[in-house]
Amino acid sequence: MDVTCRNKKLSTDKNRIVKAVVFVACILLTVIYGILIFNACKQREQAWNRQAKAVFLEAVGNELKKLDKMEKYGFRTVTSLFQQKTLEADIPDSVVFALQDGTHVYHLPLHRRNNAYFKDGDKNVYLSLILEKYPFPFDSLHYAWDKQLALSDIKAKTGVCSRITDLSGKVSSFASGALEEFAPSDSLVSTYLGYRLEIELSGYISYSWWSLLPGGMVITVVLLWCMYIFFLLFHDRLNQLVSKRTVVEEKVVEKTPLPVNMHNKSRHISRSRIYKLDNNLYFDAGQHLFCNDNGIIEKLSPAMSVLLEHFFKAPDHTLSRYEIYRIIGKDIESYSLDNFYKMMGRFRNKLEQVSSVTLHNDGNGSYRLVFPLELTDMN
Repeated sequence: MDVTCRNKKLSTDKNRIVKAVVFVACILLTVIYGILIFNACKQREQAWNRQAKAVFLEAVGNELKKLDKMEKYGFRTVTSLFQQKTLEADIPDSVVFALQDGTHVYHLPLHRRNNAYFKDGDKNVYLSLILEKYPFPFDSLHYAWDKQLALSDIKAKTGVCSRITDLSGKVSSFASGALEEFAPSDSLVSTYLGYRLEIELSGYISYSWWSLLPGGMVITVVLLWCMYIFFLLFHDRLNQLVSKRTVVEEKVVEKTPLPVNMHNKSRHISRSRIYKLDNNLYFDAGQHLFCNDNGIIEKLSPAMSVLLEHFFKAPDHTLSRYEIYRIIGKDIESYSLDNFYKMMGRFRNKLEQVSSVTLHNDGNGSYRLVFPLELTDMN
């Protein structure tokens, strides 16, 4: 009873250790995949931001071309904002305007000059004249930007804001999209138009965490934990089946009577895997033993015991060299013939030391157990 309880405790402890090791492995793999997923999301966000910024500036240029075309045909001239040749006059640090109340100097901040759509001061003068007559269509800009992002398979929420600073310094803001949903950090790109760089066009963009996730990695993590759950279910169920089977086998062994002449001297031998080699010689495959009515004679190695049992079960007690390779777990290409013949020689000598059974090689790569004449009919 104490032995049974001890075995159950050892089995329970072993199961707990296996589950703990598998659980720790799942945690480590999940952490590793989490880091990889985070890096992949950041890389995808950076790549999408670069592409979205380029698309925004391209959309701004397309809208300016429409305004330029309207101005060109309105004045019936051939002057074009995108075609006129200038000497690439740099944007000045400040510009001077003579107004009714006197002369005013407007300083142009460095960040506006660096992000001006046109880096040419003369073109910006001409652009200011166009924008005074045709207000910039920021709604059309937002639509064109969204459309191009969708075509590029960039899943994002966007907004466009236009801020115009008049000569008095008053700023008027116009928005396309729900800008109140965006954080200041969602501002992706800004560009400035006009002689005073008085028009600021800003694009806002944000991504849902789901759109940035790499699908393949997420599926791998989900499958990993599904495998772990199935392992737990299967492991517990398998242990239950093995335990039930062990109990049944123990009951069967207890109820199976031993031969009368071996009842007192060999109680440890299981009838289910006992083979007779000679009149008073038996082979117990479960214990790897040769024994007779007087007790144990010789013990075989586990590998030789498995091989001998396969010879007993084989038709006509014959096995081919390829079957022997498979039984002993050797690769036919890597296990040399010399080692194979030495192993079979040791096996033959072991049999002949304790019995009259011999191992015969037919010369074609097959081996057969040959029993004494008086046992030929029985086996």
